[in-house]
Amino acid sequence: MHLKDAQRDMRRAYVNGGVGIFVSGLLWVIAGAVTLYADLFSGMATLFFGGMLIHPVSLLLARRVYYRGSSRAPNPMEMLALQSTAFLIIGLAIAYLVSGTYGDWFFAIALSVVGARYLVFQTVYGMHLYVMLGLVLIAIAAVALWLGIAPAFVALAGGATELLISAFILVPAKR
Repeated sequence: MHLKDAQRDMRRAYVNGGVGIFVSGLLWVIAGAVTLYADLFSGMATLFFGGMLIHPVSLLLARRVYYRGSSRAPNPMEMLALQSTAFLIIGLAIAYLVSGTYGDWFFAIALSVVGARYLVFQTVYGMHLYVMLGLVLIAIAAVALWLGIAPAFVALAGGATELLISAFILVPAKR
């Protein structure tokens, strides 16, 4: 399978990745709300454990709502997306370790890791929108660290950004 064919197959199967962005954005908003109304540790746990559900929930939505959700095997872009998950796990572990000393940094570090992973998704889907999304999330994280923005608002800003971008992807795909 050639690169362009693999990317086209990924866009078809996973609705341009928009469902995953939507589920991730929803999770970030929920984690921000939990942090705001409960405490930071609960928000961190929400993001961590909820993050494990992003792919299965996205796949379910892609299948049930968009009647998609399976790429042709073997698709090397699917393997690249899976392998980039290691960056998320390592990044969240670092964010957690740092949060022991600087608790307010957890969401900003996690958001920058998610943003960096979206840069890889430009190759997976062949869509430049992922570079923009990744850089915006990294910028939000950098500004949050620089200005000391409250963790709940970092999570809410990241989630809102993802929800907005997912709308740009999913609304045309539903037609």
